[in-house]
Amino acid sequence: MEEIIDIATAFEICHSDTPEGDVIFHVTDQNSALLKKPGDMTVSETAGKAEVTIYAGDEKTQDRWRKTGGRIASWMKSHCPKSAAVDCGPANCRELLVGLFLGAYEFSKYKEAPKEVPGPLSVVMDKSEFDEVKIICNAQNMAREWAHEPASVINPWTLSDRAEFFAQVYGLNCTVLDDEQLQKMGAGAIVAVGQGSKTPSRMIILEYPGTKPGKPVVLVGKAITFDSGGLSLKTTTGMPDMKYDKSGAMAVFGILRAAAQLQLETPVTGVICAAENMPSDKAYRPDDILHSLSGKTIEIKSTDAEGRLVLADGLTYAQQNLDPRCIIDYATLTGACVVAFGHTRAGCMCTDDEMFNGLFASGEKTQERIWRLPSDEDYLERLKSSEADIKNSGGREGGACTAGMFLKSFINDGMPWAHMDIAGTAYNNDGSAYFVPGSTGFGVRLTIDWLKNL
Repeated sequence: MEEIIDIATAFEICHSDTPEGDVIFHVTDQNSALLKKPGDMTVSETAGKAEVTIYAGDEKTQDRWRKTGGRIASWMKSHCPKSAAVDCGPANCRELLVGLFLGAYEFSKYKEAPKEVPGPLSVVMDKSEFDEVKIICNAQNMAREWAHEPASVINPWTLSDRAEFFAQVYGLNCTVLDDEQLQKMGAGAIVAVGQGSKTPSRMIILEYPGTKPGKPVVLVGKAITFDSGGLSLKTTTGMPDMKYDKSGAMAVFGILRAAAQLQLETPVTGVICAAENMPSDKAYRPDDILHSLSGKTIEIKSTDAEGRLVLADGLTYAQQNLDPRCIIDYATLTGACVVAFGHTRAGCMCTDDEMFNGLFASGEKTQERIWRLPSDEDYLERLKSSEADIKNSGGREGGACTAGMFLKSFINDGMPWAHMDIAGTAYNNDGSAYFVPGSTGFGVRLTIDWLKNL
């Protein structure tokens, strides 16, 4: 199963002390008659080598260096030189390297191999910094690769197998709870979501002990391996790309991988809430009343509001069993968040100002940006049920906020908690300067930066 861990980029990116290769890239932040807009290039030949100067633009953010790295990666893939090197010049080499690693990735394992591939690209920079960026970006690219896999490859059962292998590779403790165990312990919400599928639900707990004793930061990931909507069936246009509904959990895998390889001080535990939401004669129904692990009963208004159900039991499990320092959940939760923020920012509901401020700062630094969702108690009014403790949908109005407040109702008083609604940022079918169309692995770099600063 090594291939699920060793995610190759379109070309090798390596460290070097000197810029050597058939093509030498020079980065500049000075415009000219030929270098007018970011990404413009000039090419000259010196001693049989191509010298490519690329204009990074005058944008006053670190993201311009990532974009430049992504544009170099795109040029490498389209021109396929036998070897190349980057002279960073005035660039922030670290962020340019991030753009290179993320821009060099593409999900191509099921496509015919190309007739020609680029040779290696070397980057002249500090070796220890190169190694750290490589670890983080490889973890993010693994999260992207797993998110891309279709439901015919990743379902709750096969994801459990991957998790066990993953834990062996990175020295983590792994516990897998199957549907019978979950039912017996009272986790009726996550069980119900998966009962319409031939591959029932699983809850996977992965523990990185950290290098310094302490309470763990617990990361809870939504892993709906395919979301048909269940009996509240999605439309034909709404169902494609629902393989990405596991993106929150894939980000948790990426964070755990990077934390373990970087040997971060802080203990980190991941809780993966895996289910496949399918219609069948065994599927849960609108009007059903579910018994959650917390003891709360949930009236089902829509089986297509399933992510919050699996997370409710995951959040409860974390608080009952893991003694968390704090909790973050990651979920492609609502279309309402996409309407509000597009593909630019994730929505974040948070019970702790200091925690939110740290996450926000890390988001601005890494360009995995978030914006705070309101958590007024008024939103809970829309979730009141006449037949159960709470209902799972409050309708379209304020959908991102009511979904967040549903989750908040399962958080104990005083527990620092952040909810990341990454529905708009987890994947983007248009792509960007350093992301090909598809999964982005959003949350990996943000969270690792935040963990390093705890």
